Parts: sequence; structure tokens; C-alpha cells
Amino acid sequence: MIILRWLKKREVIIYFLLYRKFGYNNFNLSEALDILKPFFSKKVSLSAIRYMQKIGLINNINFLEYRLSNFDDYVYLMSIDYLKRRTILHHKIQ
Repeated sequence: MIILRWLKKREVIIYFLLYRKFGYNNFNLSEALDILKPFFSKKVSLSAIRYMQKIGLINNINFLEYRLSNFDDYVYLMSIDYLKRRTILHHKIQ
């Protein structure tokens, strides 16, 4: 089981900006960087996109073309493990 960290604020904002512009349609990496350029450096944008691709929030369709995944599914999957840990800790305390 791979334990992933929760997203950083800037990653959530980057996801939101990309979702607002493209929705669940395909987009080019250069288009994404143009959208993020006023807010983030190229290095930060690429790093966030690479991480979100690793965890499955952004899917690589083909070379330099991407599509966003559903954010609700990501939060649901992350919260299941968290809630399981909370129930175990809660039982140990009482």
C-alpha cells in the first residue's frame, strides 16, 4: 500500500485553475503552463503537474497531452485510509 500525502495548497490551486479552464477535456502542457504563468514559476508548475500525474489526478493521454481526473474520487480514496486510521486510534484511546 502506497501512502500518499495530502495535496499542498498550491497543488489544489493549480488543479482548480486547470479545471476551471479545461474541465475534463484534453489540454497541452504548454497551454497549462500559459494558464499558470501569472501565478507560479515554470519549475513549480511542472513539479506540481508531475506530482499530480504520479498520484493520478492528471492523466497523460499522449506525449505532452493531459486530462484531469475527478477530484472527488481522489479525496474519497485519500479519506478512506485516513478514516480507517482514525477508527483504530479512537478504539485504542477508549
